[in-house]
Amino acid sequence: MPFVSALGGILVLLMTRVIYRVYFHPLRNIPGPKLAAATGLYEFYFNVIKRGKFIWEIERLHEIYGPIIRISPREVHIKDPEFFEEIYAPPSRPREKYSVFVKQFDIDHTAFTSVSAEAHRECRTPLNKFFSKSAITKIEPTIQRHLDILCGHIKSAFPSGRVVNLDSGFAGLMSDVIHEYMLGYHSGNLDTEDFNEHVRDGLNGILRLSHLNFFLPLMKLMKIIPMPVLKVLNPFAYAAQEMKCRIRECVLGFLSGKTDITKGAPVIKSVIDQLPAHLQGSQRLTDETFSLLNAATETTSRALSVAFFHIISNESIKIKLREELQSVMPTPDSHPTWDQLKQLPFLSGVVNECIRMSTGVAARSPRIAPNEALVYGEYIIPPGTPVSEIVHFIVHDPVIFPEPHSFDPERWIRAAEKGERLDRYLVNFSKGTRNCLGINLAYAELYITIARLVREFDFTLYKTTWKNLACARDFMAPYPEEGNMRFKVQVESVVSE
Repeated sequence: MPFVSALGGILVLLMTRVIYRVYFHPLRNIPGPKLAAATGLYEFYFNVIKRGKFIWEIERLHEIYGPIIRISPREVHIKDPEFFEEIYAPPSRPREKYSVFVKQFDIDHTAFTSVSAEAHRECRTPLNKFFSKSAITKIEPTIQRHLDILCGHIKSAFPSGRVVNLDSGFAGLMSDVIHEYMLGYHSGNLDTEDFNEHVRDGLNGILRLSHLNFFLPLMKLMKIIPMPVLKVLNPFAYAAQEMKCRIRECVLGFLSGKTDITKGAPVIKSVIDQLPAHLQGSQRLTDETFSLLNAATETTSRALSVAFFHIISNESIKIKLREELQSVMPTPDSHPTWDQLKQLPFLSGVVNECIRMSTGVAARSPRIAPNEALVYGEYIIPPGTPVSEIVHFIVHDPVIFPEPHSFDPERWIRAAEKGERLDRYLVNFSKGTRNCLGINLAYAELYITIARLVREFDFTLYKTTWKNLACARDFMAPYPEEGNMRFKVQVESVVSE
């Protein structure tokens, strides 16, 4: 009987909660399915059971209910590019992150996961100067030096017709650059012929578990599982924990004045070496470094893969781009600056288009207005409500970007000629005070890498179609329908003039 009474009490409590959420909650008038308003299991089904498909269910719900919908008991989603800057607002209108979302990464001491505007400002302000345009301009030689290594591997693959896993090459390049800049040592991914294709295993482990970790504290549980056991249970989760341990060792080595745990002597004065003393706690540095290394690797390498898939697939794009590049790259081994490359309109169109079509972050990133109600049409969203927009819907909006699934660099040139600010809708790096810290580094790497490889090589695709790159599942980052992103090529020729 006590068990039956307890069970009955739990059922009454659950029913009371459901009734409140559906009929009495402040969001009760927001359109959407009653099941989503009643329980988070609606999202659980699409993101955990169906593996990253909630993004497309949200799109379907918008087709039914309109531009504003309630997608969970607490959260509202809006599909309206013109409202994006209301949600992701400037400093004069403080925004907080949704604590439930950021906890899934188990990196509590970072600018990325800080919840309040004050905590975010405290974490981010010391880092801003290292990622300003002027700071990134100073490390262009570092980008070029690592790119030289990548180009060397590509050249060596030409005589034998060896297949080049270019997405791994891009990931290795981005990882080596950010490792050197953040920690001051050469991580050596590009030193191997396969570019250390496992460099993203740890990140894939975190991302593929992100939805389950939203509902269960898996990242914290993984800390207490012995590493050999974790390796058997989930190799990707093991890689994530191993990556965290390696970064922590590097941080502890830096704090103790030892550098023998790094791979080689420091090459440049690192960001970590220049941070204020009050930020140099081991946990905080470990979390912040882990966050930045992963963010700087995945999104930019994916954008490069998208760019070269379309450049290779469309001969006219490659020819026009190469002709334009010759104005600042008279020889294939020329090293123009980022500033010079930014002046080239067609290259700029290619860069913007690859950013747009690569989406960046596929997942929604809710914001909370703690002190103001947001008004959307006839609907009032109370203070403290998580509200989000999904970037993919904006950068593939057919009204703003006609034929959104076509790679069309000239759409940016046409818009500029008409005086239209199409870049206003290129929201991959978000907006407001929480925009991506590494935006300048990403742009510099994209311009410089695309220019070098287009000027030096001709490629053909190898067993790669758009399905290997297209966003079909949302595991925070865009993933294809099956497996991880894959982009393989063969070198058709090495350009000599």
